Amino acid sequence: MLEKWIDEKLLPFLFTHPKHPMRFNELMRANKLLVDDMPLEGQIPGMKLRLFRAYLFMFMVFNAVLIPLAMILHELLAKIDCHVAIVLAVFFTLFFFGVLSIFKQWATEKMAEKLIKEAWKIHFPYYDYENYHTKVAKFYDDAVERGVTGANLEMYIMNALSLEQ
Repeated sequence: MLEKWIDEKLLPFLFTHPKHPMRFNELMRANKLLVDDMPLEGQIPGMKLRLFRAYLFMFMVFNAVLIPLAMILHELLAKIDCHVAIVLAVFFTLFFFGVLSIFKQWATEKMAEKLIKEAWKIHFPYYDYENYHTKVAKFYDDAVERGVTGANLEMYIMNALSLEQ
């Protein structure tokens, strides 16, 4: 249920959705980066993180956690020295921006994977993404090493997939 909410509500809220589907070469490059656990930020045309919305979402999540925690610990926090309160404020600010950075990277990877799966259905309708994406990344890597480009790249990968079965 949480996965469905993330895919259907959160990711479309945080990202602009590309107007056009990915081209074959873009799909191959993005799939290879995803398989190799490389950063995907800026690699998929049209996919852009809406920073204000990411800040807003994380601000709401942090407040949903910290306000009840502060209410519970109010008596203790009221008695501590102001210097400790300043150090705690600096710590929580650093923690917020650290978590925000990790969240942005995670959300970018989730959105990229979602867009790759959508493009996969267009370019590889007869091959399941879960079973073939690592094999296709390997074929793409081999094709790049051999200097295959353009329309020949698609033919090379399709031939390699058909020979694989």
